[in-house]
Amino acid sequence: MDRRRARSRGVTPIAAALAVLALGAGASGLWWAESQSSSGEAEAASRSDANQIQIAAQRFRAQHSDGCPTLSLLEEDRFLDRSAREDDAWGNRFRVQCESGESVVSSAGPDGQSGNSDDIRVPR
Repeated sequence: MDRRRARSRGVTPIAAALAVLALGAGASGLWWAESQSSSGEAEAASRSDANQIQIAAQRFRAQHSDGCPTLSLLEEDRFLDRSAREDDAWGNRFRVQCESGESVVSSAGPDGQSGNSDDIRVPR
C-alpha cells in the first residue's frame, strides 16, 4: 500500500523522460525555425546589397565606355557609397562582371563556393 501512495505523489521515471524529450523536441523546432528565418533574411539582405552595387556599376558604365568597374573603382569614383557592404551576409566578397552590356554582381552565397545554385547573382 505504501508503494502506491509513493507513486501517486511523485513523478515516475517514464513521465520525467517523456517531459525531457518533449522539451528537447520543442527547443529543436524553435532552433530550426529561427535558422530558416535568419537564412532567408541573410539572402534578402545580400540580394539588396548586390542590387545597390549593380545599380552603381550600371551608372559607372553609362559614363565610362571603357571596361568593367571593380568595387574599389566604384567607391573611388563615388558611384558607390563607402558605407555600402562589399561582402555578402556570409562574408564572401561581391564581384562585378560585365556580360553582354550588362553589369552582373555575384557572390558565392552561404556555402562559400562559386558556381552553384546558392550563389547570389544580380540580375538573376
